[in-house]
Amino acid sequence: MVKFLLKFILSVLIIVPVYAQEISVKAFTDSSDYLIGDHINFTLLINHADNVGIVTPFFRDSLKTFEIIKELPVEKKKVENRNEIRYKYVLSYFDSAEVTIPQIRIFYRTKADTSLNAIQSDSLTLRIHKLSVKVEEDIKDVKPPVRIPFDWLTLILWILAGIALLVIAYFLYKKYFHKKKVEEISKPVIVLPPHEEALMRLDQLDREQLWQKGYIKEYHSRITEIIREYFEKRFGLPALELPTSEQLTLLKRIPDAKQILELTESFLTNADLVKFARFVPMDGVNAEMMKQAIEIVNRTAQKKLEQQGVAGNVS
Repeated sequence: MVKFLLKFILSVLIIVPVYAQEISVKAFTDSSDYLIGDHINFTLLINHADNVGIVTPFFRDSLKTFEIIKELPVEKKKVENRNEIRYKYVLSYFDSAEVTIPQIRIFYRTKADTSLNAIQSDSLTLRIHKLSVKVEEDIKDVKPPVRIPFDWLTLILWILAGIALLVIAYFLYKKYFHKKKVEEISKPVIVLPPHEEALMRLDQLDREQLWQKGYIKEYHSRITEIIREYFEKRFGLPALELPTSEQLTLLKRIPDAKQILELTESFLTNADLVKFARFVPMDGVNAEMMKQAIEIVNRTAQKKLEQQGVAGNVS
């Protein structure tokens, strides 16, 4: 029995160093002292021989005490005929305390022994603390303000560039956008004699054929308006503002208008019946209204022309 125990102990002592040589696991951080919220660079390093097969480890649960900021890609390389695997995490902790990253177990198999074996890393204890603040001292910047010397040369260059741009813009405006004022040539205003203007307007009204198209009231309003305006320019009467009766009364006082009194009375009376009494005249009456209007103008115009001709012969 004693011999059996000695053999077992010797075999264990021999096997453990062999395993230790075949695989090793190391966990470490870049420091053991951090401020709240600092980034903690955690690395799990596995170093193993070629005859060792690593079971892909999952150890995020071992880091659940911390906030995992980033998981970096796994690094694998050959170092002195051995395989090296690095798992890297960026962690953070948001309270002041002493926290521990527990041991991380790695499972593996060897070619000589297909049974599942395990090896553990050491645990890590980290100290997280607040930034020490001296309340009695005034609050100061971490670094004093940096004074930038004033660059006069740069300022002058900017001013010159601005002036150059304004000059270029002015010349472009003058050349392409500013329209030169063209002196307006005053055209002589041709003033037609009253009878010529009235006859021209009557001819235009006749061409529109209003009463033929059914616009009888508008036709009578337009034709009387032309004659009333003619009376204003020919005799100086406020014909547009006066009713028919008062207009006829004033015409009786004008010698040149006596020859058209009866014609004008008939003309204006027929127009008033259409405009105010809703009288619907026959087509012959509408045509006769145009003849009467032309005759009124021609009679008074001829009289004025005759007087001008007599005055010329006398002179």
